[in-house]
Amino acid sequence: MKKLLFLGLLLFVAMSLVAETKRFFVNRFGLAEGLSANQVLTIHQDHNRFLWIGTPNGLQRFDGRKFMTYQIKIDGVTQPSLPVYEIQEDESGKMWLRVGQEYGIYVPETEQFTPFSFEKNRGSTLDEVLWMDRKGNVFVVLKGHKILWLNPKTGLISDQNSLIKIPDGWRPNSVFEDVDGRYWVSCIEGIAVYDPELMEIFTSAYNPLKLEILNRPDFGYVVNTYVDGQGLIWVNYWAPDEFLLSYNPKTKIWKNHKSEIDPGNDNYQEAYGMIVLPGDRVWRYGIQTLADFDRSSGKFNKLVQSDLNFDKITQAVWDVSGGIWLGTDQGLYFLHFETPDIYFQKLDTGDGNNELQAIREIIYQGDTTIWVGSWGKGLRLFKPQTGELNSSWLQHNQPKSVEFRQVWDLHYDEKRGLIWVGLQFGNLQIVDLKTKKSTWIRPDAFDGSTIRTITEDAQGHLWFGTQRGGIVRYSGGGLDLTGFQRIRNLGGIIPKLIVSKDQKLWVTTVHDGVYVLDLEEGKVLMHLDQTILSSNKIEKIYQLNDSIFLMGFELLNKYNVLTGKNQVFSYSDGMVSNVISHIESDKSGLVWIYTPNGMTRFDALSNSFSSFGKNHFFYQLPSDGYSGTRFSDGQLAFVSNNAILIFDPLQFDRNLPPPRPTITGVSLFGKYVGDGTIENSKKKFDSFQNTIAFDFNLLNFPIQDRFVYFYRLVGADPNWIQAKSDFQAEYSLLPPGDYRFEVRAGNEFGFFSEAAGYDFEIRPSLVQTWWFKALMGLIFLGIIGLIYRLHVNRILAVVKLRSRLARDLHDDMGSTLSTINILSSMAKTKLGTDPAKSSEYISKISENSQRMMEAMDDIVWSIKPQNDSMEKLIARMREFANQVLESKDILFSMEIDDRVLGMKLSMDARRDLFLIFKEGINNAAKYSGASRVFISFGLDGRFFTMRIRDYGKGFDLKDLEEGNGLENMKKRAINLQGNLEIKTEPGQGTELVLKVNL
Repeated sequence: MKKLLFLGLLLFVAMSLVAETKRFFVNRFGLAEGLSANQVLTIHQDHNRFLWIGTPNGLQRFDGRKFMTYQIKIDGVTQPSLPVYEIQEDESGKMWLRVGQEYGIYVPETEQFTPFSFEKNRGSTLDEVLWMDRKGNVFVVLKGHKILWLNPKTGLISDQNSLIKIPDGWRPNSVFEDVDGRYWVSCIEGIAVYDPELMEIFTSAYNPLKLEILNRPDFGYVVNTYVDGQGLIWVNYWAPDEFLLSYNPKTKIWKNHKSEIDPGNDNYQEAYGMIVLPGDRVWRYGIQTLADFDRSSGKFNKLVQSDLNFDKITQAVWDVSGGIWLGTDQGLYFLHFETPDIYFQKLDTGDGNNELQAIREIIYQGDTTIWVGSWGKGLRLFKPQTGELNSSWLQHNQPKSVEFRQVWDLHYDEKRGLIWVGLQFGNLQIVDLKTKKSTWIRPDAFDGSTIRTITEDAQGHLWFGTQRGGIVRYSGGGLDLTGFQRIRNLGGIIPKLIVSKDQKLWVTTVHDGVYVLDLEEGKVLMHLDQTILSSNKIEKIYQLNDSIFLMGFELLNKYNVLTGKNQVFSYSDGMVSNVISHIESDKSGLVWIYTPNGMTRFDALSNSFSSFGKNHFFYQLPSDGYSGTRFSDGQLAFVSNNAILIFDPLQFDRNLPPPRPTITGVSLFGKYVGDGTIENSKKKFDSFQNTIAFDFNLLNFPIQDRFVYFYRLVGADPNWIQAKSDFQAEYSLLPPGDYRFEVRAGNEFGFFSEAAGYDFEIRPSLVQTWWFKALMGLIFLGIIGLIYRLHVNRILAVVKLRSRLARDLHDDMGSTLSTINILSSMAKTKLGTDPAKSSEYISKISENSQRMMEAMDDIVWSIKPQNDSMEKLIARMREFANQVLESKDILFSMEIDDRVLGMKLSMDARRDLFLIFKEGINNAAKYSGASRVFISFGLDGRFFTMRIRDYGKGFDLKDLEEGNGLENMKKRAINLQGNLEIKTEPGQGTELVLKVNL
């Protein structure tokens, strides 16, 4: 059905409707949606179709879903958030900004702004504007002052050698470049045309080219001039009021359009802005102005809609997807040019809410009428063919009590030609279509309980569900009060009854799930409760086909009566809301679900949802919907408290080709680092930069919510993942490696777009590189080898110790024990024959035993861990010297360098040092004949020195006979890697010097 068919629809009594015809569906974005300020200073759509917004609070980018705020940095230093007045893009893709009073190039990826300086002080101006010609030249128009240009040689903004010339003293407002490359300069003094090829300026005083527009000397204070694609010349000027003229060179007719765009009030107005859409469609905008030009009538059409509020439009931008972006002092607007063929009407609420509860199409004797029931205002109806109201007869003889105007449901009984209307407190209004009379009754079977729902079976019996859980059947012939019979009472509210195709009564309840009853006696054939369904509270139910029932209130249940299986769907599965206001299907079998957040379309075969979000007309639907129906021509109708929606569901194409989405942002630990539109090589991140989030979207605002999106990270995800409603994918703690993030869009038929990709690499840290791992492996093997070596060395040390102990025991004790054994045998032999000799042998046995005990004591002392220090060793040496020398009445003194006490020697070295000391002391005590001995321990550079000097008789070294004692001393000195030296002369005493290289 066409819109024209419904221009008069639902025009109830005079106060029923708010009369407004909306030409466009409008989206608005403000502070609540993420815009940094409602005052938009400028907007620009770049070549990637991102929308850039300048506000008093800085620069933002919008992808249709998310606003991203950008910093302004100069030489890497973040600047204060200054107003961004202008945004433009040259042919090379460079972005030019006017930030505060600075003009320059901006690089979004790095947020770097490079300003250009003015050659001279530009002075004060009322306003200024950045403008570019088709050759890429950059100009700054100081309104009412002069035109400057950016000199590419000097890099300065200057008025010297400007490419645009105007007469001296003329004050420019704006510049336009025509198809011939001529510059049309609108000035306070009039219009000047500069031809750069001829290098001439044409004005009303000099017009050799006979330009018709210059033949109007009355032009003064010209704001702008423009020649459109059809050859019309547009001039906006003040004299002293504002004029908007068009000139047709073909007809040579001037026309003033000011009255066509007049706001119709005394408010100030300006129409300074112009935008030309594809097909040379001209729009004007400004202060209190928004209108499009109709070439067929030659007039402007003002655009006035209640959802389009502004005082000033600063800029308008055409979006190639089919719409206009408007930057205003009340936020950002988008006008959808592809508005669907939908009838949506809000009702007047001046005398309270309408609280619409039911809508039905009634076809009687070929006449179609739409009936709407209101809880509080009774029945309203209209004829779609003529729009004529004809509802007064419905209230004829109506009781005055309010309950007779509180409609809950209505049903068309074609068999009897009656309309049954369920009312409050068990009342019924029965409308006879033939006589056009209404009857109000209150049958006893309802027991005064509100009638919430009405349905009919194939036998023509009517079924009623009540507020208190009563189920009543009517089987009378016409209007027969005796035909009402209470069949069952389930207790609690019954929101909905339906008769299934196999003639069973399905009953929903708000506390006990769904009951299925037979139609004869009302026996319970089946009971579905929360053990099967999502909840016991079920208010909506719809039979889709022979086997599938859809039901729910919070969450959608899909119950298969043949298999007994139930599936539950929610917001996470694609619904725009979990709450269900009404369920209806179209002729193709698709299910339309009205929710508080908009409309969802459900394909029960594939279990897929297609939701119409904020970018779609359905987004403006009221959140308090309750009921609906399908008309005979296939249209769907839904009602809310104060609005009616009627549309043809088949107009929404399910097989839209999905465009390639865009990766709109890449964030590292929440900080923006780029997006998928940046042409560069593979991005490389360090190993710790491994938490990455990707935002993606379709940069086609009107249809971006008509598709589902799937993403994957090649290198991490084995399969495609369906995106959630935030259109973001986040990955944490990614290991080093090469990755490619991909995202694609898909339609309801399962066709997918080309995937957008973003390649990046996470470089391994030092410890994650292969060579470092190899090195660590070698080090590990080395440590294992070292541990093994130490273990072997420890075993060898034990073996060595045991061998040494065995050797020492054998050398020191074995020979001594052998001697004792021999002496014992000899003493035993001589015991009876030579007691004196035997006594001598026993004395020798005692001496050898004493020596053996001392040797054993030395061995035990050397292996004790507590004797490992040099301090302990020297203490034992002092003790030994004292024992030996004191017995010979020899005095001794000992000098010890403190550094010696901190020396670390091995067990063998300590033992060898002690035995050398011991042998030296014994020799001094036995052979020196000295009365005193001097002992010293010191450190001399890298050498440890031990000196034992006696002040005895000395001897001649030539006469020295090396016995076992001296030989052992030298061997032990060699073991210590030292040198043993004996210094002596007859009469001079003897000095034993041991030097050990540390």
